[in-house]
Amino acid sequence: MHWLQTLDTRLFDFINQSLANPFFDWLMPVLSGNHGVKTGFLLLAAAAGAALLCFGNHRARLCVVFLAVIVTTNDALICNTIKHAVARPRPFVVLPEARLFGNVGKDYISPEINGNSMDMASHEGRYRSMPSSHAANWFAATMVLFLFYRRSTWSVLPLALGVSFSRIYNGVHYPGDVLVGAIIGAGYAVAAAVAIEWAWQTAGKKQFPHWHAKLPSLVPNLKIRNTPSVK
Repeated sequence: MHWLQTLDTRLFDFINQSLANPFFDWLMPVLSGNHGVKTGFLLLAAAAGAALLCFGNHRARLCVVFLAVIVTTNDALICNTIKHAVARPRPFVVLPEARLFGNVGKDYISPEINGNSMDMASHEGRYRSMPSSHAANWFAATMVLFLFYRRSTWSVLPLALGVSFSRIYNGVHYPGDVLVGAIIGAGYAVAAAVAIEWAWQTAGKKQFPHWHAKLPSLVPNLKIRNTPSVK
């Protein structure tokens, strides 16, 4: 596994340092949600979701519910559990040359080696890197939107890629963290959507026949038992 860590570090150095430029130094923190962007985005998303729940059609309302449930559980249950289990130090903690939002060496922690030759300092506090929750959440949202509105991929996927890239450029994640996060997010979104749709086609049809007759499928682009799509 040493060669994999070496490759991951070299790719990180290339993106974080070799690609550094003033435009990216401004853009990448914005894509990561700094400078109040995250708060503004969440407020806008909440307002849009509330509007769709009130005035949207069945497909729009279901899409909002799936987004809220899948992204929230993906972040709180899946990503956080893996972060604590793997406990990989963030690159800016262990690499003194790493640029943390443009500042070289910021928050670098000098090694504290114990009797087992383990660096105790790098595993302190909030410094858990694997996987990237930003990448996982954005790719989970991208997959949910794809399942309801396939054309949304053209606008949402570039955003997901941009946010994921920004996490490496800003010095808070290795490329491997971002790749694993993207796979986890997209995979979890599909698995959760399939499970919910399957439950609706089996238990839902028996327990709520009246509702099932009106809404035979929850996820339009999942073909389970050839159920018709939501309109």
